[in-house]
Amino acid sequence: MEGAILGMGNPLLDISAEVPMEILTKYDVKLNNAILAEAQHMPLYAEMIQNHEVQYIAGGATQNSIRVAQWMLKAGSSAYMGAIGADAFGEQLERCAGEDGVKVHYMKNSEVPTGTCAVLVNASERSLIANLSAANTFKIEHLDTPEAVEIVD
Repeated sequence: MEGAILGMGNPLLDISAEVPMEILTKYDVKLNNAILAEAQHMPLYAEMIQNHEVQYIAGGATQNSIRVAQWMLKAGSSAYMGAIGADAFGEQLERCAGEDGVKVHYMKNSEVPTGTCAVLVNASERSLIANLSAANTFKIEHLDTPEAVEIVD
């Protein structure tokens, strides 16, 4: 069953933390909402890291599905491709996915940062603010790399 499942999508580094309601108010975020980040939200990611105990998680809908499938299957059963930035968040994302047992082959884009998703947890409710960034830059040519060809085969 090695390499039985391959997912491709928008990889995001989830940055998750329990936060007070003041943070949601400050960034005009509603409870239980999922939105794309706008300019007003960009300082949120650094603020979360600086002021809250964060958890990093390999995220994005498809990557989450692959992680769950990998959890249910034997080691080496899943692989994932998408685009990330050539930055510290990209390295963190790669570590997180690897720790979950997923073989990743990310296309690395040095021109834009890795996509992130702020996961604001308040009173057991979650609000998501996704900054897709590099996740939107995947190019079909990445599938021609030797590692991608091996994964697909």
